[in-house]
Amino acid sequence: MTKESNRQTVKTLHYFSGITLSLFIGIHLLNHLFSFAGPEAHMALMEKFRKVYRHPVIETVLVLVVLVQVVSGVKLLFNRKPKILAEKIQIYSGLYLSLFLIGHVGAVIASRQIEHLDTNFHYTAAGFNMHPARLFFIPYYFLDVCAISLHVASIHYLKTRSKWSSWLIGGTGILVSMLIVAGYTNFFQWRETPPKERAFIEKYFGKG
Repeated sequence: MTKESNRQTVKTLHYFSGITLSLFIGIHLLNHLFSFAGPEAHMALMEKFRKVYRHPVIETVLVLVVLVQVVSGVKLLFNRKPKILAEKIQIYSGLYLSLFLIGHVGAVIASRQIEHLDTNFHYTAAGFNMHPARLFFIPYYFLDVCAISLHVASIHYLKTRSKWSSWLIGGTGILVSMLIVAGYTNFFQWRETPPKERAFIEKYFGKG
């Protein structure tokens, strides 16, 4: 296999794993936006989604897709020299997403298997609302959603050269980021954290 054919194979794997992952991310972000409706509505929708993505086969496939996406993305990253702004945005947003996916998936699996926590609304909201953990989690999640939209926007621009639609995709993602933060923090009025989740956050991030 030549170097060029190997690169093309990696690009194909990255593309299809990205499409698959995008479907899950879209569902995941919709669920996050339900934080506006409160914990009960958020968790009710989550339970419906979990019947699909928590199936052992589908969950295993999703984890493998994340690994393929990260490994192929990093491989492509070190074999490309960006020339224009859109290419730089694609690379740097992709790098942040790779780091986020590794950390996020690892943390969720560890929380479920080691800490025996239900990674539901209260699990996520605990990080958003408790001090000093929120100093990390608010920008961590905000930048993640921004990176997703900027990554998609940059790819869209490189394929279509359409500035207005690329700006629309990027801007929509930034707006969604702001709405998710506002929903989980109750517009920075700060939500109460249940005892189990409070103990978890204090264990790893200290008491405010």
